[in-house]
Amino acid sequence: MSTKVKTTMDNAQDMIDTGVDTAQQAVARTADRADELLSESRRAAAEAEASIQAGLRQVRDAVPVHLNRAAHRAEDLARAGIDKARAAGTVVANKAHEVGERTTDYVRQEPAKALLMAAAAGAAATLLVTWAARRRAERY
Repeated sequence: MSTKVKTTMDNAQDMIDTGVDTAQQAVARTADRADELLSESRRAAAEAEASIQAGLRQVRDAVPVHLNRAAHRAEDLARAGIDKARAAGTVVANKAHEVGERTTDYVRQEPAKALLMAAAAGAAATLLVTWAARRRAERY
């Protein structure tokens, strides 16, 4: 074998060895970086899990408080509504009593007019009831 061929083969072998070394180093660096990324991913996942659990605990602890507040607010609103309804009922009862007294006074002062008005109101009511009954009978 000539020296030229031997030198070329030695050079080729050196290049192959260098390429192999470079590839091994690159693979080692990639593996190290993959390990680092995996560790960072695990750490980030653990932090996210802890954060989610803390948030869930806060929600779980806050819900009864808010429900209790809402229930008290609903009770307060219901009481206020009942009080307003009672007040309105009292006002209506007082007005009805007042109107009744005025009607009684009017009947005492003007009995003939009151009798004619009552008859007219009765006739109008009878006409309305008859008309409504007739319309209903026509539908069916």
